[in-house]
Amino acid sequence: MKKLIAGAAVAASILVAGSAANAATVVNGSFEDGVNPGVFTTLGNNSTAVDGWLVRGAGVDYVGSYWQAKGGVRSIDLSALLGGTIQQTIAVTVGKTYKVSFWLAGNPDGGLGNKLVATSVSGDQTNDFEFLVGAGNTHSDMGWKEYSYTFTAYDPTATLAFNSKTNTPYGPALDNVSISAVPEPATWAMMIIGFSSAGVAIRRRRRETSATFA
Repeated sequence: MKKLIAGAAVAASILVAGSAANAATVVNGSFEDGVNPGVFTTLGNNSTAVDGWLVRGAGVDYVGSYWQAKGGVRSIDLSALLGGTIQQTIAVTVGKTYKVSFWLAGNPDGGLGNKLVATSVSGDQTNDFEFLVGAGNTHSDMGWKEYSYTFTAYDPTATLAFNSKTNTPYGPALDNVSISAVPEPATWAMMIIGFSSAGVAIRRRRRETSATFA
């Protein structure tokens, strides 16, 4: 039994070590660090006022107390007067697959309708997302929803970009961006087999112990 448990521990350590080796981190994914936006502040092309992020294109609004953030007290309206972009370059491992998660809502001041966002990784591997602003969405109840996509790293760095395709001052809202490595199937299989074997051994040991004291 000890050998089986040890095998499970080794499998677990391999999974943890592999995840650490492939780890990638989004800096300031909740946009809490940066200049004080007050109610909100418009940031133009090439602004770095939000720590870790670069603003491109037509600019974005850095939102403070204007509406309810998903996490903390700050978020991003991806449209200033027209659709803008916010992006960040992170270190990744070539050949590995990553999952990017983020939360979307929409500026309710523009009325009901879809807010459109395009994501990209280093200019390609694009995905389109939309958030429907409904009658119940207000500054105090934005209705945040989580979205995600996966990508494969072809270079040692990846630029994650979020681009508003809503060309009005009332754009999609973005918050809580994060990234995690997707475990390889072989690693998961090793982990499952290891713990399954340990579970069987523990149950057998319990039965043997019960029989001894019966």
